[in-house]
Amino acid sequence: ARSVRPSPGLVHRAMGASRWRAEADTRNRDPPPGPADETGQLAHNFSDQRAPMKALKFERNVPRFAAARVASAVAGSGKGVRVGPLALVELDPVEIPGPGWVRVRPRLAGICGSDLATLDGRSSRYFEHIVSFPFIPGHEVVGDVEGGTLDGRRAVIEPVLGCEARGIDPPCAGCAAGRKGSCERIAFGHLRPGLQTGYCRDTGGGWSTGLVAHESQLHAVPDDFSDEAAVMVEPAACAVHAALASDITGGERVV
Repeated sequence: ARSVRPSPGLVHRAMGASRWRAEADTRNRDPPPGPADETGQLAHNFSDQRAPMKALKFERNVPRFAAARVASAVAGSGKGVRVGPLALVELDPVEIPGPGWVRVRPRLAGICGSDLATLDGRSSRYFEHIVSFPFIPGHEVVGDVEGGTLDGRRAVIEPVLGCEARGIDPPCAGCAAGRKGSCERIAFGHLRPGLQTGYCRDTGGGWSTGLVAHESQLHAVPDDFSDEAAVMVEPAACAVHAALASDITGGERVV
């Protein structure tokens, strides 16, 4: 996965977005003043929950989705974003869904292979039933937590929106066994459908200046971990989990 810092200017260049749209009451409003970050740009004042935030939003638009597929087939991977249904927008912050949820300000967010497939119009429409539009992509995230037990600390997000995050009790068999990746209820509970953060309308995603996460999804980042190392925890964990679950012993041949 490739990581990009989700400040408006850098994300805009990294993703090749060519459109700017403002929504709802945030039209024609300048971003609120904030302290300068390490790039010299004004940082988003995330503590002000009324302040607009910047985000790359993906909408359900079948013609643009088809155009993205054609563009990526002709020009190569990642080229579908220029004509696809992704746009850099300014919108109101995501609302806290309920108890146990906190705000997270992303520092870095990865670009997963599934994200590229979506932008290039190559993801299967089979998954439309377990996502909710419009959504803000980005599920490989390291960010600063505001609220809860990790308030003020950096954390990485375990993106699956399982039973605990959805307020479902008793949990499904997968969640009860600690296998949130096998959750059977990713379209139920008090959240709109979404298999994970970055594909659910109610949570936001890492390609923004702010999102919300359930405390059960957050893992504190050690002080000696850089942001660049931390943002790779989620994709690395997928590979490590597969290796540990396979019950392979030394010397065996694998594919």
